[in-house]
Amino acid sequence: MKKILARLALISFALITAACGNKGSSSETSSSVEPSISSDTSMPSSNSLAPSSSDPKIVDNQLSASNGLKVYFKEQGARIDKIEFDGKQIAKDGFTVGRVANRIAGGKFTLNGTQYSVTKNDGNNSLHGGGRSWQGPFAITNWKKEEQTINSIKYSIVSQDKDNGYPGEMKMFVTYTLSETGELSIEYSATTTQDTLCNPTNHLFIDINGSRSYSNVKLQIAGSNYTPLDNNKIPTGEVKSAAGTKFDYIDEKAFKSSESYDDNYVLDKEKGAFGKAATLTGTQYKVDVYTDRPGLQLYKDGSGNICLETQMMPDAINHPEFDKYGTTVLKAGETFTSKTTYHFSKLGA
Repeated sequence: MKKILARLALISFALITAACGNKGSSSETSSSVEPSISSDTSMPSSNSLAPSSSDPKIVDNQLSASNGLKVYFKEQGARIDKIEFDGKQIAKDGFTVGRVANRIAGGKFTLNGTQYSVTKNDGNNSLHGGGRSWQGPFAITNWKKEEQTINSIKYSIVSQDKDNGYPGEMKMFVTYTLSETGELSIEYSATTTQDTLCNPTNHLFIDINGSRSYSNVKLQIAGSNYTPLDNNKIPTGEVKSAAGTKFDYIDEKAFKSSESYDDNYVLDKEKGAFGKAATLTGTQYKVDVYTDRPGLQLYKDGSGNICLETQMMPDAINHPEFDKYGTTVLKAGETFTSKTTYHFSKLGA
């Protein structure tokens, strides 16, 4: 009997020890490493945070409005994956562009007396921040999802000092907010450890009819002037009237599908003011664009998509004549902020 009791005691002790040894163990790990630019990143990250609310209406990386608009996002490029209205896709692939949207001539600029060379990915030019893709490094990198609420999503990225040749470590946040009436706002904020350049945008491809066609599409741009380009797609420094040219969309008119576009307009508003930039109208839906940026890039991709990219003047760092519109220089200790809104609505609603 004593032997049996002894064995039972030993078994009980072993069970208690095993239980104590397993208590608190977990396969979960955490990391404090912030995201940084990596030209090898090609797949969406798996570090999404859980929705910051227990509200069952929150769907990961998705925002919805009561007017039938749904916007889907991806961490790669902190991008708008697609936009649907009543189930029809009318826009897609709105990746974040940075550090500098558009082109920098020869991939060179001088800042505070020092000349910098940034990577070239568009012939002899640096496009959308350089890197190995024409989309730029911000577009192909996985951003960190900071938080999501019922009507907003916030992403962040850290671009290391000398990333593609740019000085200073830059941290940028992009926050998307969708109102119940279909206003999709994009707010940018950025800081840097050294004086650098900052001119982000979103490269949203809009197919307002969802038909991959330019037929039955009208355009109006609130810019009566544009910046002519040389043969290398670099601004000459001039500002010319759009009236009577292929750029003339001062009044709403049918989109000129036979023309090619990759050109910048100077918007007709006060410096720094938040105001109208453009309206793109289809047969059922339209989008009104508002921004605090002074310029708007009109781009036609040849596949039924039109891009309306808000920005500073292209190659502004190399054109002091553009200083009157603002600057692309972000100084250490200062914070860059900007806002652009795409208001999607139904015709007749």
